[in-house]
Amino acid sequence: MVVVEESLSYLKFVPLLQDLQKRLLYLFYDAEADVLYIDFYNPPVSSDDTELMDDDVIIRYGKMMNLWG
Repeated sequence: MVVVEESLSYLKFVPLLQDLQKRLLYLFYDAEADVLYIDFYNPPVSSDDTELMDDDVIIRYGKMMNLWG
C-alpha cells in the first residue's frame, strides 16, 4: 500500500508535464543508488547550475536557465 501512496504523490507533476515543450525524454533508474535520472537531451548535456529541492530532487539548469534534467 505504501508504494501506491508514493506513486500517487508523483501524479501532482502531470499538469506540469502537459505544459512542457513536447520532446523525447530519457529515463535511467540506478537501483543501487535508488536514483531516477530524467534527461531531456540524449546524450545528456552538462549543467551550469543545480538546485536541490526540499524533497531531495536535484534540478539541473543550462546557461539560460533551461531545464536540462
